[in-house]
Amino acid sequence: MRIRSAVVAACCAVVLVACGVQGGSGGTAVKGSGTEFKPSTSGPIKIGVLITDTRAEAERNGVSVVSPYKASAHAMIQAVNDGGGVAERKLEVVDETIDFSTPNFDSAFEAICQRFTKDNQVQAVVYDGLIYNQAFNKCLMTAGVPILYMGQNGSPIGDDTDLKDNPGVIAVNAVSIDRRIKSIMNKAVEAKFLASGSKLGVVIEDCPYNERAYENTLKPLADKAGVELVKSDIKCAHGYADNGPNLAQVQSLALKFKSQAVDSVMILTLYENGIIYYFAQGAHAQKWSPQYLLFHPQGMADVMKLYPPDQLAKMRGFGGMPDQDVTQPPAPPAEQAKVRKTCIDDARSNGVPVQKITDQIVIYQACDVVRLLQQGLANSGGLGGIDKLVPGIEKIGTGFVSALTLDGATKFGPDRHDGMEKTAASSFDPGCKCFTYKTSPAPVG
Repeated sequence: MRIRSAVVAACCAVVLVACGVQGGSGGTAVKGSGTEFKPSTSGPIKIGVLITDTRAEAERNGVSVVSPYKASAHAMIQAVNDGGGVAERKLEVVDETIDFSTPNFDSAFEAICQRFTKDNQVQAVVYDGLIYNQAFNKCLMTAGVPILYMGQNGSPIGDDTDLKDNPGVIAVNAVSIDRRIKSIMNKAVEAKFLASGSKLGVVIEDCPYNERAYENTLKPLADKAGVELVKSDIKCAHGYADNGPNLAQVQSLALKFKSQAVDSVMILTLYENGIIYYFAQGAHAQKWSPQYLLFHPQGMADVMKLYPPDQLAKMRGFGGMPDQDVTQPPAPPAEQAKVRKTCIDDARSNGVPVQKITDQIVIYQACDVVRLLQQGLANSGGLGGIDKLVPGIEKIGTGFVSALTLDGATKFGPDRHDGMEKTAASSFDPGCKCFTYKTSPAPVG
């Protein structure tokens, strides 16, 4: 199978797999992984940095790139230490790697959790987020260790219930699946892309968080808008071997939806960027061009080249990352521009090259998550763990300016651990052959 599109679309990182454990819920208990959580009150603050190793996948598909997040995360943590650390304490990195090609994600993540919590007693984990795994979330929650997701290109976190059950999961510039659906549906109706009587085909990965969001959020919104849903499930993946059958099935769904007179398509999976590529190839082969209702349209110039023109023509986006949503992003507000400059300067000062837009996006993602961690630790007096660090992040409210999101807007609080605050509708403009915004930034839904 070829993953070149997903590699480019996700800032040169592989993002075709979504992994979840059926059922299960986390909690705030601090016993787990063979030890009780021990808040560190002196000396360095140990921070786990988890990066996905995509080298094997890149070599198989002829793409000479690997996950770029490690260097950027290290650079941002070094910048914090160069500035004196937090509460007069430095951050100490504990590195771990998850192999994207592993056959069983659940067991691999369990071993990593043990090393983070039992062997090294980290105070928090920063993760590039290329594989979403509920077993990992639950293990860390049980051990009392929060996890901050770094790379949210396709919104790789669960639904609102998942976030409630895992109170230490923080996603700085993402939305839950429920909020993603609200942005797509409400703004598609508002922008008159989706009319009453439309028939919406939904490709859904049958993980529990997707199924809940379909029942609890999508169906009520579709009923309200007078839209008929046509649902088609693909398997909730638990390892690399599940990818091939899923992607083959995705390509075949175009014929199924076409025969059912579907006029619009939604991708209700964690990794929208990769799935949409394979679906569009299938649709092109069927000489069928549906309307695509996406969180992130394929708006980057290099990504657009991977799609047949007929498949780009009716792509609509309803996300909140301008560098990915539209081809020529608007200039950021002054405060966000200042944050971006600091992030780039910190990266370059610590040896990270910045040569193209994908480099910048990776740096912004790493910079966002480390700066949020820094602010949360400052509010908690340098104390990690769910009981101290998470309330420290919740106190930030709307005071965190993201380098990546629309207008830099974010919001955190006891009921908001997914920070993206604003989204806007975008679509393909045949005049410039590019993606442009059609509405102004506004709250998600």
